Amino acid sequence: MEINKYIKNEIALFNNDLDIFLNKYKTNTKLYKVMCYSMKNGGKRLRPIIIKEVAKSLSLNKNQFLKSMIAIELVHSYSLIHDDLPCMDDDDYRRGRLSTHKKYDEAQAILAGNSLLTMAFNLLAQDSNPSLVELLSLLSGHEGLAGGQSLDVDTIEKKLNFKIIKKIHEQKTAKLFEFCLAAPFIISNKSQKEINMSRKYGKIIGTVFQIIDDVHDYENKDNEYINILNVMAKDDAIEKCYRYEVEANSLREKLLPNKKNRMNDILSFIINRK
Repeated sequence: MEINKYIKNEIALFNNDLDIFLNKYKTNTKLYKVMCYSMKNGGKRLRPIIIKEVAKSLSLNKNQFLKSMIAIELVHSYSLIHDDLPCMDDDDYRRGRLSTHKKYDEAQAILAGNSLLTMAFNLLAQDSNPSLVELLSLLSGHEGLAGGQSLDVDTIEKKLNFKIIKKIHEQKTAKLFEFCLAAPFIISNKSQKEINMSRKYGKIIGTVFQIIDDVHDYENKDNEYINILNVMAKDDAIEKCYRYEVEANSLREKLLPNKKNRMNDILSFIINRK
Protein backbone atom coordinates (compact mmCIF):
# COMPACT_ATOMS: atom_id res chain seq x y z
CA MET A 1 0.00 0.00 0.00
CA GLU A 2 1.34 3.44 -0.97
CA ILE A 3 2.38 5.48 2.09
CA ASN A 4 -0.19 8.29 1.79
CA LYS A 5 -3.00 5.76 1.44
CA TYR A 6 -1.56 3.78 4.35
CA ILE A 7 -1.46 6.86 6.61
CA LYS A 8 -5.02 7.84 5.64
CA ASN A 9 -6.26 4.32 6.39
CA GLU A 10 -4.46 4.20 9.74
CA ILE A 11 -5.90 7.59 10.73
CA ALA A 12 -9.43 6.28 10.09
CA LEU A 13 -8.76 3.11 12.12
CA PHE A 14 -7.33 5.08 15.04
CA ASN A 15 -10.15 7.63 15.02
CA ASN A 16 -12.64 4.77 15.26
CA ASP A 17 -10.79 3.33 18.28
CA LEU A 18 -10.64 6.81 19.80
CA ASP A 19 -14.41 7.27 19.42
CA ILE A 20 -15.02 3.94 21.18
CA PHE A 21 -12.68 4.98 23.98
CA LEU A 22 -14.18 8.44 24.48
CA ASN A 23 -17.72 7.04 24.49
CA LYS A 24 -16.80 4.94 27.54
CA TYR A 25 -16.25 8.18 29.47
CA LYS A 26 -19.24 10.03 28.01
CA THR A 27 -21.06 12.51 30.22
CA ASN A 28 -23.43 15.39 29.54
CA THR A 29 -20.99 17.93 30.96
CA LYS A 30 -19.55 20.85 29.05
CA LEU A 31 -16.06 19.73 29.97
CA TYR A 32 -16.52 16.40 28.20
CA LYS A 33 -17.68 18.24 25.06
CA VAL A 34 -14.62 20.48 25.18
CA MET A 35 -12.33 17.48 25.58
CA CYS A 36 -13.92 15.71 22.61
CA TYR A 37 -13.73 18.85 20.48
CA SER A 38 -10.00 19.00 21.11
CA MET A 39 -9.39 15.29 20.56
CA LYS A 40 -11.35 15.22 17.30
CA ASN A 41 -9.85 18.39 15.85
CA GLY A 42 -8.22 16.63 12.90
CA GLY A 43 -4.57 15.76 13.19
CA LYS A 44 -2.09 13.48 11.45
CA ARG A 45 -2.18 10.89 14.26
CA LEU A 46 1.44 10.02 13.48
CA ARG A 47 2.34 9.35 17.10
CA PRO A 48 -0.19 6.53 17.62
CA ILE A 49 0.46 5.23 14.09
CA ILE A 50 4.16 4.90 14.93
CA ILE A 51 3.38 3.02 18.15
CA LYS A 52 1.21 0.59 16.20
CA GLU A 53 3.78 0.06 13.44
CA VAL A 54 6.59 -0.64 15.92
CA ALA A 55 4.36 -2.84 18.07
CA LYS A 56 3.30 -4.94 15.09
CA SER A 57 6.97 -5.44 14.18
CA LEU A 58 7.53 -6.78 17.69
CA SER A 59 4.57 -9.18 17.29
CA LEU A 60 2.42 -7.46 19.91
CA ASN A 61 -1.34 -7.71 19.64
CA LYS A 62 -3.68 -4.71 19.64
CA ASN A 63 -4.80 -5.19 23.24
CA GLN A 64 -1.20 -4.79 24.33
CA PHE A 65 -0.51 -1.45 22.64
CA LEU A 66 -3.86 0.30 22.07
CA LYS A 67 -3.83 2.07 25.44
CA SER A 68 -0.40 3.53 24.67
CA MET A 69 -1.67 4.76 21.30
CA ILE A 70 -4.59 6.57 22.88
CA ALA A 71 -2.55 7.84 25.83
CA ILE A 72 0.05 9.55 23.65
CA GLU A 73 -2.65 11.29 21.63
CA LEU A 74 -4.37 12.42 24.85
CA VAL A 75 -1.11 14.01 25.98
CA HIS A 76 -0.48 15.50 22.55
CA SER A 77 -3.98 17.03 22.45
CA TYR A 78 -3.57 18.46 25.94
CA SER A 79 -0.34 20.12 24.85
CA LEU A 80 -1.97 21.69 21.79
CA ILE A 81 -4.84 23.13 23.85
CA HIS A 82 -2.41 24.80 26.23
CA ASP A 83 -0.03 25.78 23.42
CA ASP A 84 -2.79 27.81 21.74
CA LEU A 85 -3.73 29.78 24.87
CA PRO A 86 -3.22 33.58 24.89
CA CYS A 87 -0.57 33.22 27.60
CA MET A 88 1.37 30.76 25.42
CA ASP A 89 1.46 30.99 21.59
CA ASP A 90 -1.89 32.81 21.39
CA ASP A 91 -3.36 31.03 18.34
CA ASP A 92 -7.00 31.47 17.40
CA TYR A 93 -7.04 28.54 14.97
CA ARG A 94 -5.80 24.98 14.99
CA ARG A 95 -5.90 22.94 11.76
CA GLY A 96 -8.37 25.38 10.20
CA ARG A 97 -10.82 25.28 13.10
CA LEU A 98 -11.18 27.53 16.10
CA SER A 99 -8.71 26.61 18.81
CA THR A 100 -10.30 25.24 21.97
CA HIS A 101 -10.20 28.45 23.99
CA LYS A 102 -11.79 30.38 21.11
CA LYS A 103 -14.51 27.80 20.53
CA TYR A 104 -15.34 27.74 24.26
CA ASP A 105 -13.29 29.84 26.69
CA GLU A 106 -9.90 29.87 28.36
CA ALA A 107 -11.03 28.29 31.63
CA GLN A 108 -12.72 25.36 29.89
CA ALA A 109 -9.71 24.92 27.60
CA ILE A 110 -7.30 24.73 30.54
CA LEU A 111 -9.54 22.25 32.36
CA ALA A 112 -9.95 20.14 29.22
CA GLY A 113 -6.18 19.99 28.76
CA ASN A 114 -5.66 19.02 32.39
CA SER A 115 -8.35 16.35 32.11
CA LEU A 116 -6.86 14.81 28.96
CA LEU A 117 -3.42 14.64 30.57
CA THR A 118 -4.87 13.00 33.68
CA MET A 119 -6.88 10.58 31.55
CA ALA A 120 -3.72 9.45 29.77
CA PHE A 121 -2.08 8.33 33.00
CA ASN A 122 -5.30 6.73 34.23
CA LEU A 123 -5.38 4.72 31.02
CA LEU A 124 -1.77 3.54 31.23
CA ALA A 125 -2.13 2.70 34.91
CA GLN A 126 -4.90 0.22 34.06
CA ASP A 127 -2.30 -2.12 32.54
CA SER A 128 -0.17 -2.02 35.70
CA ASN A 129 3.03 -1.30 33.78
CA PRO A 130 4.92 1.21 35.96
CA SER A 131 7.68 1.62 33.38
CA LEU A 132 5.27 3.02 30.79
CA VAL A 133 3.73 5.43 33.30
CA GLU A 134 7.16 6.51 34.53
CA LEU A 135 8.47 7.15 31.02
CA LEU A 136 5.45 9.16 29.86
CA SER A 137 5.51 11.25 33.04
CA LEU A 138 9.21 11.95 32.53
CA LEU A 139 8.84 12.86 28.86
CA SER A 140 5.76 15.06 29.32
CA GLY A 141 6.85 16.88 32.49
CA HIS A 142 9.33 19.61 33.34
CA GLU A 143 12.23 17.71 31.76
CA GLY A 144 10.23 17.09 28.59
CA LEU A 145 7.18 18.57 26.90
CA ALA A 146 6.27 21.10 29.61
CA GLY A 147 9.89 22.12 29.97
CA GLY A 148 10.11 22.67 26.23
CA GLN A 149 7.03 24.89 26.28
CA SER A 150 8.50 26.84 29.20
CA LEU A 151 11.72 27.36 27.27
CA ASP A 152 9.70 28.37 24.20
CA VAL A 153 7.79 31.04 26.14
CA ASP A 154 10.93 32.26 27.89
CA THR A 155 12.83 32.55 24.60
CA ILE A 156 10.43 34.80 22.70
CA GLU A 157 12.20 38.03 23.69
CA LYS A 158 15.72 36.60 23.54
CA LYS A 159 18.26 36.31 20.74
CA LEU A 160 17.84 33.00 18.97
CA ASN A 161 20.54 30.52 18.08
CA PHE A 162 20.56 26.93 16.86
CA LYS A 163 21.39 25.53 20.31
CA ILE A 164 18.27 27.08 21.88
CA ILE A 165 15.98 26.01 19.05
CA LYS A 166 17.39 22.46 19.09
CA LYS A 167 16.70 22.27 22.83
CA ILE A 168 13.09 23.43 22.33
CA HIS A 169 12.60 20.90 19.51
CA GLU A 170 13.98 18.06 21.60
CA GLN A 171 11.84 18.79 24.63
CA LYS A 172 8.63 20.19 23.18
CA THR A 173 8.27 17.73 20.30
CA ALA A 174 10.83 14.93 20.24
CA LYS A 175 10.19 13.69 23.78
CA LEU A 176 6.72 12.40 22.88
CA PHE A 177 8.16 10.62 19.86
CA GLU A 178 10.64 8.96 22.22
CA PHE A 179 7.66 7.44 24.01
CA CYS A 180 6.14 6.27 20.72
CA LEU A 181 9.23 4.28 19.82
CA ALA A 182 10.06 3.07 23.32
CA ALA A 183 6.58 2.01 24.51
CA PRO A 184 6.38 -1.16 22.37
CA PHE A 185 9.87 -2.18 23.49
CA ILE A 186 8.87 -1.69 27.14
CA ILE A 187 5.66 -3.68 26.63
CA SER A 188 7.73 -6.45 24.97
CA ASN A 189 10.11 -6.55 27.95
CA LYS A 190 13.11 -5.78 25.78
CA SER A 191 16.52 -4.96 27.24
CA GLN A 192 17.34 -1.53 28.60
CA LYS A 193 19.88 -1.17 25.80
CA GLU A 194 17.16 -1.68 23.18
CA ILE A 195 14.80 0.70 25.00
CA ASN A 196 17.49 3.38 25.13
CA MET A 197 18.22 2.86 21.44
CA SER A 198 14.51 3.11 20.62
CA ARG A 199 14.31 6.40 22.50
CA LYS A 200 17.24 7.73 20.47
CA TYR A 201 15.42 6.64 17.31
CA GLY A 202 12.26 8.43 18.46
CA LYS A 203 14.21 11.57 19.33
CA ILE A 204 15.57 11.75 15.79
CA ILE A 205 12.12 11.27 14.24
CA GLY A 206 10.61 13.92 16.52
CA THR A 207 13.38 16.38 15.70
CA VAL A 208 12.83 15.87 11.97
CA PHE A 209 9.08 16.28 12.46
CA GLN A 210 9.57 19.66 14.16
CA ILE A 211 12.09 20.93 11.62
CA ILE A 212 9.59 20.23 8.83
CA ASP A 213 6.82 21.87 10.88
CA ASP A 214 9.05 24.93 11.27
CA VAL A 215 9.61 25.08 7.52
CA HIS A 216 5.87 24.96 6.87
CA ASP A 217 5.10 27.51 9.60
CA TYR A 218 7.70 29.93 8.29
CA GLU A 219 6.45 29.68 4.73
CA ASN A 220 2.87 30.24 5.92
CA LYS A 221 3.95 33.10 8.24
CA ASP A 222 2.50 31.14 11.15
CA ASN A 223 4.43 31.39 14.43
CA GLU A 224 7.66 31.87 12.50
CA TYR A 225 9.61 33.73 15.20
CA ILE A 226 10.99 30.80 17.19
CA ASN A 227 11.84 28.77 14.13
CA ILE A 228 14.86 26.94 12.82
CA LEU A 229 14.73 29.07 9.65
CA ASN A 230 15.62 32.08 11.78
CA VAL A 231 19.08 30.58 12.30
CA MET A 232 19.70 28.63 9.08
CA ALA A 233 18.59 28.52 5.45
CA LYS A 234 15.71 26.28 4.37
CA ASP A 235 17.96 24.12 2.20
CA ASP A 236 20.32 23.56 5.14
CA ALA A 237 17.40 22.60 7.40
CA ILE A 238 16.09 20.10 4.85
CA GLU A 239 19.56 18.68 4.34
CA LYS A 240 19.84 18.23 8.10
CA CYS A 241 16.61 16.18 7.97
CA TYR A 242 18.07 13.91 5.30
CA ARG A 243 21.17 13.34 7.44
CA TYR A 244 18.93 12.52 10.39
CA GLU A 245 17.01 10.13 8.12
CA VAL A 246 20.17 8.12 7.40
CA GLU A 247 20.92 7.86 11.12
CA ALA A 248 17.33 6.91 11.94
CA ASN A 249 17.15 4.22 9.28
CA SER A 250 20.39 2.73 10.57
CA LEU A 251 18.86 2.46 14.03
CA ARG A 252 15.71 0.94 12.54
CA GLU A 253 17.78 -1.82 10.92
CA LYS A 254 19.20 -2.74 14.32
CA LEU A 255 15.94 -2.48 16.25
CA LEU A 256 13.37 -3.62 13.68
CA PRO A 257 15.05 -5.71 10.98
CA ASN A 258 11.69 -6.90 9.61
CA LYS A 259 11.71 -5.78 5.96
CA LYS A 260 7.92 -5.41 5.98
CA ASN A 261 8.23 -2.63 8.56
CA ARG A 262 7.02 0.78 7.33
CA MET A 263 9.06 2.99 9.62
CA ASN A 264 11.41 4.12 6.85
CA ASP A 265 8.40 5.07 4.75
CA ILE A 266 6.80 6.92 7.67
CA LEU A 267 9.94 8.99 8.22
CA SER A 268 10.11 9.76 4.50
CA PHE A 269 6.44 10.79 4.66
CA ILE A 270 7.26 13.19 7.53
CA ILE A 271 10.10 14.81 5.59
CA ASN A 272 8.22 15.12 2.32
CA ARG A 273 4.74 16.00 3.61
CA LYS A 274 3.15 19.16 2.26
